[in-house]
Amino acid sequence: MLIKPITYLFLLGLALTACNKNSANEGSQEKLIASIGTDQLTESEYKESLIHADTKADSMAFAKKIIDDWMLETLLYQEALTKLEPQEMDVEKQVNDYKKQLINYIYETKLIENNLDTIVSDEEIQDYYNNNIDNFILKDNIVKVNYFKIPIQSKEIAKLKRLVYSSAEKDKQQLEELCVQNAESYFLNDSSWLLLDGIKRDIPAMKGPLEYNVVRGRIVEFADAEAYYYLKIKDVKIKNSASPLSFEKTNIKTFIVNSRKIKLIQAYKQQLLEKAKANKSFKIF
Repeated sequence: MLIKPITYLFLLGLALTACNKNSANEGSQEKLIASIGTDQLTESEYKESLIHADTKADSMAFAKKIIDDWMLETLLYQEALTKLEPQEMDVEKQVNDYKKQLINYIYETKLIENNLDTIVSDEEIQDYYNNNIDNFILKDNIVKVNYFKIPIQSKEIAKLKRLVYSSAEKDKQQLEELCVQNAESYFLNDSSWLLLDGIKRDIPAMKGPLEYNVVRGRIVEFADAEAYYYLKIKDVKIKNSASPLSFEKTNIKTFIVNSRKIKLIQAYKQQLLEKAKANKSFKIF
């Protein structure tokens, strides 16, 4: 949001500076690096750009680029002065408008930082989800899985195979420890939803058309020349069905916080308006 106004102001600033540079340099003895007509690239401007080069070799190339870029922009600017109508070159209002927008944006950001309540309760998230359930439709298939990919040369594969079928809490803990130590990738969080396409990208056998249904309880277990793969599908939600709350929780929280930002700024602006009315500090003609 800031990038466009800042860039535009910067470019307009360069143009306005170029308009006034000649008169400023008339009384100056500063060394010149290049000139085109009455436009001049001074040594101080040149050095200010040159300090950004990292190495000596880079400095030489960068030095030439500074001059080349300056010449190209100046030639374009000089031609624009002859081709544009006077009203087209009147950029002062645009500069002032962008300046006002930037200052307002910076101040709004400060107001938000100092006053916004970013804590969103589970109850608020649940209420928002319930009231907007029709907006939460899955665009992709999602799954809950237990998954790991172990290098085929690992000596722990046999132990992992045994542990993954155990329901004992100590075995689950040991399974995760072995995955941390040996797995190229793994996911053992039963409560989180993942995009099925993301799982497919990591498992070669699932990249093409599937030879089996992706259903709850399905176990995919195989090895290739590089790795041993284990995947158990704990749950499935099909695209175009209602997206589960746990999958949307972060998005809902972000939306609620953003809504608060808008309301905060709107309320603050309204306060300023009421204060101005009370003080009779503005007039409408």
